[in-house]
This record gives sequence, structure tokens and C-alpha cells, in this order.
Amino acid sequence: MLRTALTALLVTTPGVALATGPWLPPTAVSPPVRGGGPPAVAGNDAGRAVAAWATRDGVQATLRTPGGPWFSPARVPGSGRGASDVAAAMTRDGRAAVAWVQDGRVRASLRPERRRFLPGATLSPRGQVASAPRVAFGLGCQPLVAWAADDGRGGSVIRAACGRGDGRFGAVSAVSPIGERASTPAVAGGPTGVIVAWRGDQAGAYRVRAATRGPAGGFSPAVTVSPPSTAVVVDPSVALAPDGTAVAAWTLTRGGAVTAQAAARAVTGEWTAPSDLSRPAAQVRGARAAVDATGAAVVAWSRSGVVQAASRMPGGPWSDPADLSAPASIAGAPSLAVSGSGAAVVAWPAQAGGMAVAEAVLRPAGGAFGEPAVISDPGRPATSPQAAIGDDGVAPVAWQWTNPAAEPAIAPSGVMAATGLTGAPATAPALVVDLRARPSRVRPGQAIRITFGLSSASRVRITARRAGSSTVAGSISLSGPQGPNAVVLQGSLGGASLGRGRWVVTATPRNGQPRSLTLVVV
Repeated sequence: MLRTALTALLVTTPGVALATGPWLPPTAVSPPVRGGGPPAVAGNDAGRAVAAWATRDGVQATLRTPGGPWFSPARVPGSGRGASDVAAAMTRDGRAAVAWVQDGRVRASLRPERRRFLPGATLSPRGQVASAPRVAFGLGCQPLVAWAADDGRGGSVIRAACGRGDGRFGAVSAVSPIGERASTPAVAGGPTGVIVAWRGDQAGAYRVRAATRGPAGGFSPAVTVSPPSTAVVVDPSVALAPDGTAVAAWTLTRGGAVTAQAAARAVTGEWTAPSDLSRPAAQVRGARAAVDATGAAVVAWSRSGVVQAASRMPGGPWSDPADLSAPASIAGAPSLAVSGSGAAVVAWPAQAGGMAVAEAVLRPAGGAFGEPAVISDPGRPATSPQAAIGDDGVAPVAWQWTNPAAEPAIAPSGVMAATGLTGAPATAPALVVDLRARPSRVRPGQAIRITFGLSSASRVRITARRAGSSTVAGSISLSGPQGPNAVVLQGSLGGASLGRGRWVVTATPRNGQPRSLTLVVV
């Protein structure tokens, strides 16, 4: 039997000392390895998420359940040396897809619900160099994968293939017109179908183009989202609401000045004329679009080292830009995610105090963006943060990190993650629980650290019971402030000894949903 008493701690760790919002401490998802790449992150409204990244041995992927930790990563079958350009997507029921480039060809793997990733399928033909794969789920495409490829005539074309839901894909089709130098595809999907947007270059006239695929199947002819111009269009982004409302965003360079622009399309209407969202500046980059279930849109971008955002209600005008990042840091291109309920997270790489860090800001459903926070460990250089968020306001963010003691050019890199917590005033507090014992099979006397966080100040009741029994063997109650908290179990809980066998430990916030962990004491 275990004899050591429980220790309850309210923790403020060095890794989150600079955070002003409710962020759990960062944790390592994967150790640093040579040849590691930045993560791609996708999530769903239910709070699930997938992260995937390239290593020298292939693509690694991991999953996160609602309110829980990231699982140990595993190699995606069919991936190998030379993998790069990783993209990821997830459905509400927990299916996930990963696409990547390997040996100049696009490959993709589907993970059915509650199963492992299936062997990757090769989508692009041999001899046509492919790049920039993007993946999304939508009606008729489970999933859609789109990429840029040589067209055999000295130009490039956007190609796409739709998955059948069993790991196999249909025929590859050309989405952009042959003869147009098409590049940097962006994709989105939903109950009404899928959409692909890209940059088109016709003899030096640049424009944003898009094509859709609906219930009838087959892609529509390409339509023009922004008018042809000698002003250079860069890196379009696209989002699709459940009713078919679409929003696209990009940056436009006129002379030496760059502006973030956006356009919207109603369910059955035409694209609106592009709107300037930012003031012109020498550096504006990374315009990203997202929508909630009602079609309300957010676009975020980086302007002169400051992350900004603008919003738009369906059918309405764009708001004035608002600064999201702090003046003391130099912010790069952001990652943006919005849930169906309207909760939002924006994350970006930044230089703060001479260190490369990951920063982020949260917006509750129906509310405004809060204060930015450094979410990475300042002692571990962080780059390329990518974000997701669920309807419960829980926002997992993952980024690439390197060993600061190694030579930067050859330093091994891994993936770290932090979780943000926000919530609408009318909803119960969100709760995240993270078991720091891997695996959950522990020995008598082993310390088990449970980290939890709340979207607002609340009481938390932690209970332990034998698996299969409804009788609570022991419990404690804690009053926790907003932010990270921790409990260390060392053998007992509330006077009840945790002996050998299978135990269920549950943390329940007042007026909130419980989160449980299963421990096996051997």
C-alpha cells in the first residue's frame, strides 16, 4: 500500500512567468532530433487536435483528446526520409489527415476515428515536382488534398484529389487553368463542400483565384477573387463557414508598400470587392482568415513587427485593425484559429528580450481579444507556432524548439506545446488536465503530477475511485485562481490510500465538466 500523503500546490512556473493569461506551462511533445521540422496543427470544435511534423525518418503525428494531454507521437505509415511540407486537418468526429511531400511527390494518410493512421497514399505523379500540400475535410472529400505542381509547360498548376474515407483517393484533377502560373494553394471545407484558393500569375498580372466543389462533385471553373494587377499577391488564405459563406485574405504589394486585404462571398453570391484591412507598410505578411459557425470572420496578419486583426459580421463591413501583440516584441506571421462558437486564438513567433519565443492571445466566444502572453519557455528558442481551439475555449498551440546550447545551423529541434483557456461568460469554466506520468502505469510511491487549468477562478474537486466502482475512496477540494495549478499525488488522496490496481482520478470544476485520468498502480 502507498503511505505518502498528497501534496497540493498552486504553481507559478518559470516557463510561464511572462504569461498574463490563462496558459498551462509548456511541455515537450517530442524531444529534439536532427532534421526536425515545424509542426502543423489542426483541431475541431469538440476540442480534439492533431499535430504532425517532419523528421529525418519520416512524419511524426500525435493526437490530443478534449481536455487531455498530447499522446506520444508515432511515425505516419508510408512516410520516410526526405519528408517535408507537412499539413494536417481534423473533423469534428475525430478523424484526421496528414499530407506531406516526399521525393518531390505529395503523399497523404487518413486516420479513421479511434484508429491509427493508415498507410500513406501517393497522390502526385512521378516526374511532376509537387510542393505546398494543403488538406481539409468537406462534403465529398474525406479529405481534400491540394498542391502546386509543374504543368509540363514551364509553368505550375494547382492539382487536387478527394479521399474516399478509407485511405484511398480518387483521380487527381487540375483545379487551376493550364497556362496560369498558379502557386501557394489554400483549402477549406465544410458541410457544403470544399474550396481551393491560390495565387495566379498571368504574364505578370497577379490575382487571387478560387474554385469550389459542391454536392454535385467536380470542381467549378476558377473565379477571380481579386482583380488582375501588377501589384504582387502573396500567400492567400481561405475559410469556409458551415452554410457556405467564404472568406479569403492575402497581402498585396504595391511598389514598396504592402497591405493586408480580404474579400467575402455569401452562400450563393459573388465575391465582394477586396477590402484593405491594414495600412500600407514596408512589411505586412501572413494574412490568415477564419470563420465561426455563423460566418463571422477574423483575419490576422503581422505589420511592421506587430500582429493585428480585423473582424467582420456576416454581410457587414470590416472593423478597424486592432493590435494584438505587445510593442516590446517583434512579431512574425501569425497562426489563427476560430471555433464554431466564436472563440479564437492567435499565435506567432516573436523576438522578445533577445530571445526567440512563441506568443499568443485568446478571445472568448462573444468577447474581445485579451492581453498577449509568452507561452514558450524563454530559455528554449521557439519558432513557427501553430494553433487550434475548440468550442470549450481550450486552445492547444504547438511550436518548433531547438537546443540553445547547440550550433543553430545544425541544432536538433523538437516540438513543444502549451494550452490556453478561455470561455464565454455564459458558459462553465473550461478545464484541462495533463498527466505528467508517461505511461500512466506507476509504481507505489511514485509521484504523479496532475496539472490542470481553469478559464476562470473556481473551486476544483479532485476524487479517486477504483475503476469499475462508483464509490469515491477519497477527495480534496482546491480553490484555484485563473491559470495553471498542479496537484502531486504520492500515494493517497484525502486520507484514502491508493493501493495496487486501477484507479480513476477525476478533477471537476464547480459548474463545469469533469476530466478523468486512469492510473494503474503495480
